[in-house]
Amino acid sequence: MFGDTKAGKKWAKRMRHWLKHRRQGLANVLRSATAHRNGRRLSKSDATEYGKAYRYLRRHAPFLNYEQYRRYGLPIGSGVTEAACKTIFTQRFKQSGMRWNIRSGQAIVNLRVILRSGVWRAVNQAFRAAKELPTTTSEGRQPARRRHKAA
Repeated sequence: MFGDTKAGKKWAKRMRHWLKHRRQGLANVLRSATAHRNGRRLSKSDATEYGKAYRYLRRHAPFLNYEQYRRYGLPIGSGVTEAACKTIFTQRFKQSGMRWNIRSGQAIVNLRVILRSGVWRAVNQAFRAAKELPTTTSEGRQPARRRHKAA
């Protein structure tokens, strides 16, 4: 809408701030964009691009609640995800001579995520508790009792 102008850069910076720090940040951004669009004559191609961007933001709104994510202490950047991919996948899957199919690869990913998340002990305990314990006797018979010799 603004092109590569000082005003455009200033508006974009303000919108990024609203997304990160305001409740209902995306709604505020969309209202601002709509107000600017309504106050201008856009070329057909600019109007098409505006429509694509607007629909994209509306479609992805559930994932753009950055203010709430920040309040909960969740990361909003891609750095954490990229680091996790390197730690979980690359270090294990791309070692020399390794070959994986989907089933075995998924099993390794699951185990590495559990390990790297620091919940191995809790998951292992839950897994063991969920397993059926073996019986000590066969076919439901009571185990033989030891007979003690009387003195």
